Amino acid sequence: MRRWTTTLALVLLLTGCAGERTETLEQVPAWRDGAPAATASPAPLTRAEAKTRYLRIVQPYNEALEELEDATQVGRPWRTVRELAAAVAAKNAVHAVELRETSWPAEVRAPMAALLAENDVALEHWRRAGRATSAAELMREIRAAAAHSAATEATRVRSALGLPAYRES
Repeated sequence: MRRWTTTLALVLLLTGCAGERTETLEQVPAWRDGAPAATASPAPLTRAEAKTRYLRIVQPYNEALEELEDATQVGRPWRTVRELAAAVAAKNAVHAVELRETSWPAEVRAPMAALLAENDVALEHWRRAGRATSAAELMREIRAAAAHSAATEATRVRSALGLPAYRES
């Protein structure tokens, strides 16, 4: 029992839970000097950097889409396709966050905003497809997601970046 108590006391001491807190809410961190913190956003990527970043971000999502498309074309069981749709949803969500967090060059911002707006609609359908309880529901949600594929918007983004049109592998 004594060993456990000693260990607990050490853990509390190291985490700061056992110590007395001496700062108050009125104290201002030294780095602020009483001035509001600056909220500088990162500099936009160069066009070359943006090309590389865009391709890196969209690759996993595009690969997941192609895998799902291949599975539907060869008639894989709907539950297998549902698992692939859930994977598409997960990749879609990650790629949307990464696209949003990137500081794109000025000429890419408008087409990227349009792509992300369309992507948000598709994402909800991909999520529903990944939770579908029947083959009919699955296919309905896949078709709805495909209707918001953002293909036109992605083509505009690629054009703004100086990339060729997307070709499935």
